[in-house]
Amino acid sequence: MDDDATRDPRHLPDVSRPLARYALVETRDPDAARERIGRIFCPHRLVPVGADAAALFEARHHTVGFGGLTINYVAYGAEVEIDPGFLDRFFLLQIPLAGSALVRSGRHATTADVERATLLSPMLPTQMVWAAGCEKLIILVPREIAEEHIVRVLDRIPRPFGFDPAIDLRRPRGAAILSQAKLLQHLAESQTQPGAGPAVFEGELASAFVTLLVGHMLEHAEGSASLLRPQRVSVAPVHVRRAEEYIRAHLDSALTLPQLSEKAGSSIRSLQEGFRQFRDSTISDFIQTQRLDRWRALLLASDPEAKVGDLALAVGLNHLGRAAAAYRDRFGEVPSQTLRNRRR
Repeated sequence: MDDDATRDPRHLPDVSRPLARYALVETRDPDAARERIGRIFCPHRLVPVGADAAALFEARHHTVGFGGLTINYVAYGAEVEIDPGFLDRFFLLQIPLAGSALVRSGRHATTADVERATLLSPMLPTQMVWAAGCEKLIILVPREIAEEHIVRVLDRIPRPFGFDPAIDLRRPRGAAILSQAKLLQHLAESQTQPGAGPAVFEGELASAFVTLLVGHMLEHAEGSASLLRPQRVSVAPVHVRRAEEYIRAHLDSALTLPQLSEKAGSSIRSLQEGFRQFRDSTISDFIQTQRLDRWRALLLASDPEAKVGDLALAVGLNHLGRAAAAYRDRFGEVPSQTLRNRRR
């Protein structure tokens, strides 16, 4: 693809866009774009801004799986504000192919452009403003895959850590990440059909790519001293993962320790120790965090008539006052503010 020709994607035929064979969303309706793209990534707030937003807005999302990762091309045409909150389930590498975007991840603010990408953490709140004409190659890495690589690289399990999301694509590691991302894109585009390539081959390439991303995380980690306090264990055992899966699937239900230990196939004490050791959390704190994150996702995805209290009950938060205080502590705003922002 001619790089110069991609500078104004609105004047290109669809076939000239990255991953054109895998086009999934094409709409001039911001609400439809928010809902449909939210199914692929996560619920989020999407607001076109500027006097010419209505004329320029044209959402496009092309997406294909490759080796356990998801490769995406996304463009909105107009300037847009995007607030997904906490990504929770995945890390997200965003490489601008044209234009620029202001990306806030935790306390970091990065102006991303064709020379600077961003790697977003699921553990930090994210907000973005994409300039008009911005288009990105986006690679979604499931959280469990990235965390398994972190354990493998360190040969131990670190405590949770943040990192600077900015990736300078002109420096050696950044250039390697860009080159590998383009390779994955090219291989996905050249498949006769999604998933047609040898699974082992795709998996190995994807694994090498994730290792590059983990290298960036560790090189730019905050509070590096925490990485030196290893837990003397390997990857989280199956009973912890079973309990996590059950919790996420039943947030609207009353969750008890005996019930969770039965579903996980372990004793209560073993399950409690597993969460403390592998998630640096009590089980009750983990449940609370999952409920708050799901509550925020529902608030961001709700229709204008939604009620804050009803959405809280839908995720098992039965004491609205305490839940609202915990929400403010976690997200820096009260639930009604999130809902008002969604309605703008």
